[in-house]
Amino acid sequence: MKELLQLQNDILYGPLNSRRLGRSLGLNLLPTTFKLCSMNCCYCQYGWTTELTAKTADAGELPTANEVAAALKSVLQTGETFDYLTFSGNGEATLHPEFTQIVDIILEMRLAFKANFKLALLSNGTTAGDPALRHAFDKIDLPIIKLDAGNEKTFKRVNHGVPPIKLADILSGIKTLKNIVIQTMFVQGSIDNSTDKEVSTWIERLQEIRPRWVQIYSLDRGTADKNLQVVEQQRLQQIADMLESRTGIISEVY
Repeated sequence: MKELLQLQNDILYGPLNSRRLGRSLGLNLLPTTFKLCSMNCCYCQYGWTTELTAKTADAGELPTANEVAAALKSVLQTGETFDYLTFSGNGEATLHPEFTQIVDIILEMRLAFKANFKLALLSNGTTAGDPALRHAFDKIDLPIIKLDAGNEKTFKRVNHGVPPIKLADILSGIKTLKNIVIQTMFVQGSIDNSTDKEVSTWIERLQEIRPRWVQIYSLDRGTADKNLQVVEQQRLQQIADMLESRTGIISEVY
C-alpha cells in the first residue's frame, strides 16, 4: 500500500517531473496545514478533505497575491526553467478569493521576465460556472478539469462533492469555458467507474462538453480510500479507443 503524500508546505514546490505536464512548478494557493477543497475524492493523494467547502475560502488562511508574486519572482530571478507553472497543491485552487488577480499577476510576470513557461490549472470544476472566474479560466494556457463520472450516483461515490454541488451544475459550468482539457481518474475496488456502463455515460457527457482532449489515468500514489485498486493499462486504452470511436475526441493514456 503506497503512502499518502504530505501536504505542500509552501507556495511553490518543485519543479517536479509530471506524467502529464513535463517539468512542472507547483503553485499552492491553499493552507499548508490542512486540505481545503470542494470535493472529497476517494482517490486523493493527500487523503480525505479536512475543510470541505463550496464557498470562497477565508483569505486569512491563504497566501496573498503579493506573497505569490514574491515567491514566483524569487524563482524567476534564479533562471530556473520549467514547462508549466501549475495551480495545484492542497485542494481546489480556484477557491482562493484572489484567484483572478493572481492569474493576471503571473501573466504579467511571465511577460516581464520573458519566461517561456505555460500556465496550467488542475481543477475539479466546481467553480467553473462562476462568472467572476470565467475570464481567469480562459486566460490559462492549459485548464485541466476533472470529470470522473457521467452520472450523479457515481459522482457522489467517487468525488463526494460538498452539498449543494451536483454533477449537473459542474457540467453546466464546464460548458461555458473555452479550450479545456478533461482529466479522468479510473479506479476499481470499493468503487468502480471503469465498467462499460459507467464509461458509456462518461462518454455521453464528454460528447456534450467537447474538450480539446482527455487525459486518462489510474492510481499511482496513496489514496484516501484504502480499498481502491489500479485499472490496468490495457483497460485504460480500451476506454480511450471507445471514446475516440464514438466521439472523435482524442485522449492520452498515462
